[in-house]
Amino acid sequence: MTEIKNVLFLCPHGAAKSVLAMTYFNDMAHQAGLEIVAKNAGTEPDSTINRKVETHLKSEGFDLSGFIPPLLKEADLKAADLIVSIGCIEADQVPEGKRFLDWSDVPMLSDDFQKSRDKIHTHVVELIDDLVGG
Repeated sequence: MTEIKNVLFLCPHGAAKSVLAMTYFNDMAHQAGLEIVAKNAGTEPDSTINRKVETHLKSEGFDLSGFIPPLLKEADLKAADLIVSIGCIEADQVPEGKRFLDWSDVPMLSDDFQKSRDKIHTHVVELIDDLVGG
């Protein structure tokens, strides 16, 4: 994977799965010395971050107080080098030439928070490894 500078994580409400992915990615990318920034967005964003996600991330040392889930805009898709959809958009909705990953295998947070969090974390670790190795 080359020339990745901006990653966009998407989930329907922009308040849970994509927040976890963005937070973990930014932390791991920084630790790996990568100059890559991740953002998130939702196609139908909630007005606030999911409280369980906020509490969990806070317990891991991440403070997202005041975070407001952003609405996905066309400009976000165009600015991203890599778009990661977590149960949100399909590859044919991504601008031509953009790298796209589909993480639709992440379970619903409401069904099993820990399993969902662990799957997202695993995906992020694999993505960081790919970026470091690539």
